[in-house]
Amino acid sequence: MSTAKRHIASLRDEYAEMTRQRIVAAFVETLEDEAADDISIAAVAKRAKVAERTVYRHFKTRAELSAAAGEWIEDNVFSYIPFTSPDELPEIFRKLCKRFDRHPHLARAIAVTRAGRRMRAGFRRHLIEQHRKAMAPLVRHLPAREVRQAEALASYLNNVLAWNAMREDFGMTSSEIADAIEWGLTTLLKDVRQRDAAAARSGKVGKLPRKRAAAAKLPE
Repeated sequence: MSTAKRHIASLRDEYAEMTRQRIVAAFVETLEDEAADDISIAAVAKRAKVAERTVYRHFKTRAELSAAAGEWIEDNVFSYIPFTSPDELPEIFRKLCKRFDRHPHLARAIAVTRAGRRMRAGFRRHLIEQHRKAMAPLVRHLPAREVRQAEALASYLNNVLAWNAMREDFGMTSSEIADAIEWGLTTLLKDVRQRDAAAARSGKVGKLPRKRAAAAKLPE
């Protein structure tokens, strides 16, 4: 390929990527403005100033567009904050509350609309797995049922749904919400540690699933 042709191809690719990003941004803006359960492709195309067929050229399905919009939001608005210990979660949630405050309509749309839930589905799966890994050292001796409950509580306290519910149902500010979540998380973690220590002292490792019990058994 000649230099001129490579240059033209490069410009074409750059333009295609710009168009793709404009479509994704239009989807997010439409969700933020309308907070609708279903965002029409026609509305997205109109906002992006492209034809509907152009949207479908870049995103073959609505699900594909939703996933791309979810990734864009994660990268540019409500960025994922990594953690290795559940003790870090209260401060992380406090930071997230400040980000939710900057984009309250978008945060609400992500929390309560079908379109928003679809967009954050992949992110939530990843976050739940991170919670599971972070909680693992605290629940080595607990039965599987309590482990699942502890993981679920930690995960769903650290959640835009909690922020939205407390904001709308109780009129709380983000600072108040962050304080409440910190209270809930620290109380949960203290109780989990006490339960795990009690289970370790009582030797009730047999309540663990077989593989975990074998891993937890001390060498003789």
